[in-house]
Amino acid sequence: MPKGTRLTRRRLDAWQLKIGMYVCEVDRPWRETPFLFQGFPLLTVDDIQAVQACCQYVFIDELQQVQVSPEHAPTSSHRRKPLSHELQQARHCQQASTRLIDHVFSSILQGHQIDLPACREVVRENFDSLLRNESALLWLTRIKSQDEYTSQHCIAVSIMAMGFGHHLGLGRAALEQLGLCGLLHDVGKIRVDQNILNKPDKLTQEEFEHIKSHAHLGFELLRQHQDLAAIVSQTALGHHERLDGEGYPQRLNADQIPYFTRIISVIDCFDAITSHRVYDRARSVKDAFKVLMDERDTQFDAELVMRFIEWMGIFPVGTLVELHTGEVGVILEKHPRLQLRPKVAVLIDSEGQPCPPRFLDLAKICVDSDSQPYRITACLPDGALGLNMADPQVRALVDSAQLAELDDDSEVPDLVAHWAANSTPR
Repeated sequence: MPKGTRLTRRRLDAWQLKIGMYVCEVDRPWRETPFLFQGFPLLTVDDIQAVQACCQYVFIDELQQVQVSPEHAPTSSHRRKPLSHELQQARHCQQASTRLIDHVFSSILQGHQIDLPACREVVRENFDSLLRNESALLWLTRIKSQDEYTSQHCIAVSIMAMGFGHHLGLGRAALEQLGLCGLLHDVGKIRVDQNILNKPDKLTQEEFEHIKSHAHLGFELLRQHQDLAAIVSQTALGHHERLDGEGYPQRLNADQIPYFTRIISVIDCFDAITSHRVYDRARSVKDAFKVLMDERDTQFDAELVMRFIEWMGIFPVGTLVELHTGEVGVILEKHPRLQLRPKVAVLIDSEGQPCPPRFLDLAKICVDSDSQPYRITACLPDGALGLNMADPQVRALVDSAQLAELDDDSEVPDLVAHWAANSTPR
């Protein structure tokens, strides 16, 4: 290197990488990566995805950045579809996912190999649905049966991981790999004692140690599949590790926990807290966010926690909410700009009684009997007022023709935008 020239190195998280950057150092020994050279430019989307698949962060050399032609830039071939259109397709995806995960668990119990091509196909179809309308499939993931928690949890984590990863800017190949990590992260639970797994009372220390074995059992199951990327089995092993080194089973420190595993850990916790389990009732989204925030930098990656909450929004899809009128509904679709103004299906009237679904788009001129604009005053946990996401009344929303009334995507009038920005809940 000529005298007076210095290497300009900058650390970046893997999700921040862009085409043209030059990677000069990674977060692990080069021999533990698939890269042939100790330093290389990111010339294609595939290059970025390869780094994202195995690294949490890298160092780039700003002096060696290169110009790359525009045709390499990532693009999407999907156009956003209205919610009412995509819900039907999303339901087919959810049903296919359920059949697939049931088959995976059955194969494991019978000592057979997991059908990885079928897993990859389900992940691809789910991702395509997310691209067409993210809210449709995310809403359906909230409809879980307590008796099928493990399987439905795996599906939900896979779908949310891809939606979140897309928000982070990951490329398609990396997102499908991340979706596979989520789908298979808990497969080890099928090998633990189901009586202990489904015990409604507090576990003894011995029973808890047995449940913790699911991480290693899942790792051993998945590592037998030679055509499966190592990050998938590593995520099954490490999704209960903590940044402070107090996790299990290996008590890894922060630098040893891969980026994909960190993502799955955040989503795994969020979905568990907001779902009904045999030993715990579902808690509200607000409670889940508080847990994630309280555990930043000890259990969870702080940056990922903040980006996850940013992506989910104040009122995530599938959340039960109370309106200022006393009515209760479920969030169907987020508004891209006005987080306080989503689309809602009212299911309980102001007297606390179930009512036929009534659909409100709070981003439009939408007022109560006193000509006051509708607003949300509280988030409620699933099961509040006897309203459960798995109830037939909620499931029937998928088939409701009235949903089409919500699909007018015309620009929000300035007056309503002003209303949304300045209204204060009572």
